[in-house]
Amino acid sequence: MIHFMRPRTVKQRFRLWIALAILMLGLSINIAFYILYQQEIQAEELHNLSDKLNLQTLFIERWVQERTLDMRLFAEDDAVRKLNKPLMEEIFRDFTVLQREFSSLSYVNADGVTEVDTNSATGVKVNERDYYWAAKQGKSSMSDVIIGKASGEPVIIFSAPTYDQEGRWTGLLLGSVKLETIQRVVSSLNSGETADFYLLDRVGVPVTKPRFIDDIRSNPRQISTEITRRAAVQSVSKEAYANYKGDSVFGSYQWIAGHRWLLVGEVSKKELYANLYRLMFVFIAITLATLILSFSGIVVLTRRIERPLEFLLQGTRIIKEGQYGYRIDHAVFKHAPAELQELCDTYNLMSRKLKTTVKLLEESAMIDPLTELYNRRYMMQNGNHRLLRALEAGDPCSVLLIDIDYFKQVNDTHGHLIGDRVLRHVAGVLQRQTGGDELAARYGGEEFMVLALRLGAVQAGALAETIRRTVAAEPYEANGIRIALTVSIGGAACTGLDEGADAKLLLEQMIEEGDKALYRAKQLGRNRVEWESSPPGDG
Repeated sequence: MIHFMRPRTVKQRFRLWIALAILMLGLSINIAFYILYQQEIQAEELHNLSDKLNLQTLFIERWVQERTLDMRLFAEDDAVRKLNKPLMEEIFRDFTVLQREFSSLSYVNADGVTEVDTNSATGVKVNERDYYWAAKQGKSSMSDVIIGKASGEPVIIFSAPTYDQEGRWTGLLLGSVKLETIQRVVSSLNSGETADFYLLDRVGVPVTKPRFIDDIRSNPRQISTEITRRAAVQSVSKEAYANYKGDSVFGSYQWIAGHRWLLVGEVSKKELYANLYRLMFVFIAITLATLILSFSGIVVLTRRIERPLEFLLQGTRIIKEGQYGYRIDHAVFKHAPAELQELCDTYNLMSRKLKTTVKLLEESAMIDPLTELYNRRYMMQNGNHRLLRALEAGDPCSVLLIDIDYFKQVNDTHGHLIGDRVLRHVAGVLQRQTGGDELAARYGGEEFMVLALRLGAVQAGALAETIRRTVAAEPYEANGIRIALTVSIGGAACTGLDEGADAKLLLEQMIEEGDKALYRAKQLGRNRVEWESSPPGDG
């Protein structure tokens, strides 16, 4: 042993001191890494939890706003204002088929009794519910988790007051959302073996099922843990705590929906540090292996690893900047270990799939899958901005609302499959007749919309007449079935924004005016174009 520690040749001494230097360096790095990375892992995981919570908060807040807007739009429908109950029921049922967010839609009269319900649960009194009194005061509302009187299951109720044509309060509309609807959204964030995201109401009752609770539908129990207490006092503590299972976890929270809901994200402390232990094992193994290799081998190995890793890191930075299709030149990895070559191939495959996935996500967010036209969400989110830009440039703009006449008869006679094909047929007409500055969209059901940028009332009216004639001249024909089609069209135009007008609501106002003209076209016999005489914001 002493002889070994006192080498006689320079070669031996060089190897010994290099080995000792690598050993000491490896031990120092491992110890420092363990101490520092333990803290970094915790901070990074809490940051990741916070990022996911913020992203999910934006989605849920938008989801709540959209459901509230759905109820308000229903409350403004002519069938609701005129208390046309058969038509209300038909509209409600069609909507629940097309829009599966709501499990049921109901109309409640001024006495608090349901008169129209898509689940046939009429005659139910709800006048003791908070949303009834909110509607009586003219307010839309969203309930906490309650047990539905008709379904007997925990639900969330969206409500909006209704008024007749003279502005008198006639009751309210209710939209029931089962917890499974929002469950799919929140649970999508769960990853790994222990990551758990769930939603609580303000008193701690689960809105969505925590990952490790079997069932909350029959008897949702209140959850009271350290994270709920922190949320109650807005604490920013980052210490680990015991979750509802009693496991030690790190967690973060976010209040949403006006402090009505609490979104919680948790990850097990054990799982979090398991990655550190595995990584430490790898570091120690690398250190011991390095002692066996010669100095020249270390230099060659580090060169062959360092350069490819730089390209991988550069590639991840490029993807982070949004260039999802970036690929790494495989020639760079020609002399790299096989694992890194496989990593390069995997990276390039991941990049290609990521680009395709992002493209599909972007398209699904703005394209109606049935007709391949823009959807209503795209028009409401982007149409107003494009409309204002055109008006600022001094160009007139118009909106056309297009409804297929007697479309319900098509579904009743030929079935919904043929009905879908008829919708695609009419969408094809719109695609051929529009383009450039005319944006065609499926607005809902059998109703379409065209936003004609830089077209005034005269030009847009001509476009509308062309669409009407083309639809009438091109019936749907397939497999021995021939269906003559006509459309009713209502239009509204705008040449400028009035002083004091709300620019954010301009498109909604034009749609409202166009809807009035469409209603008039139907009343006057259908298969015609009607134009609103007083376009909103017309300068």
